[in-house]
Amino acid sequence: MQSLTEFIVLLSLLQGCAYPQPFIVMSDLPNPSHAQSLETANVAANPDRSQRIEFKLSDYQWQNRILLVFAPSTDSSQYRQQMQVWQADEAGTGNRDLKLVQILGTGESQVDGRSLNSASVEKLREQFGITPEEFAVILVGKDGTEKQRSQTPLDLAGLFRTIDAMPMRQQEMRSRQ
Repeated sequence: MQSLTEFIVLLSLLQGCAYPQPFIVMSDLPNPSHAQSLETANVAANPDRSQRIEFKLSDYQWQNRILLVFAPSTDSSQYRQQMQVWQADEAGTGNRDLKLVQILGTGESQVDGRSLNSASVEKLREQFGITPEEFAVILVGKDGTEKQRSQTPLDLAGLFRTIDAMPMRQQEMRSRQ
């Protein structure tokens, strides 16, 4: 029983779930050793969300284009508008190998649902010259250089036009035909 629980927890973690749900096995619950295994599984399946990752643009170079969204908080109207725009075409953003990185003045800055550590947030702010009170959207190309910057939310059509005009994207589109 314990090995099954460990396997399920490991499988959950390997699948890359940002916040995996605990698995509850309903057989033999009164048995103290099984109850202890379930408690262990629950703790392992719900890791401490305060653990933050280091983010480096260089880790994504030649793999992804990055859309950096800087905002004072999730309460910012511009931030909410940009997030609505982002969610409107997940196929289009995925097709263009575009990753979203949210850098917030207050709240949890994230990439792929994982929280960024404060050193990573500060490095990005310094690198792009954005204060915690400012809103900005910056597109970084696969080569790691800034391609577009805006102080207002970007619409996907304009963002896609910018990306689709890039030589690397042109090559990707030809190779996918």
